[in-house]
Amino acid sequence: MSSVKQIELDLPCGLFYDISNLILDLNGTLTVDGQLIDGIIPRLKELSKLLNVHILTADTYQTLDDLTRVLRDDCGINVHCLESGRGDLQKLAFLEKLGREQTVAIGNGCNDALMLKEAAIGICVIGKEGASVEALTASRIIFLDICDALDIFLKRNRLIATLRK
Repeated sequence: MSSVKQIELDLPCGLFYDISNLILDLNGTLTVDGQLIDGIIPRLKELSKLLNVHILTADTYQTLDDLTRVLRDDCGINVHCLESGRGDLQKLAFLEKLGREQTVAIGNGCNDALMLKEAAIGICVIGKEGASVEALTASRIIFLDICDALDIFLKRNRLIATLRK
């Protein structure tokens, strides 16, 4: 029987998080111009041991086939390609299916804003491709680098220091 994946955070201010899922946007968050950012793979490997990790994408750069092999085979990540149309509503529906209270979401675009706002913890990354104002204002935490955003779950005292009141 496989072990339950989760991170429990009991903050000194009385907030408690029981996180079992992580949703990641692909383009502009994990990639720049369709190519994975250096340092992503080892972090995703570690995170996939702790959480159920899902990547959602509209495959803007048409690189999903190549990236999926690496992400699924090397990291054990679930990769989901969105249908054409309202990606923001599709991402929100995916979040709701997993459970808002048990899910962290990371993204940077307008189509991530609903998901970021409704997740237990929404994180915006302002990378080389930028970030939308909607994604920024919908998030609880903001990073300039995706590796730092992922590290906050691997080094949990950082998360506690950021979220406690």
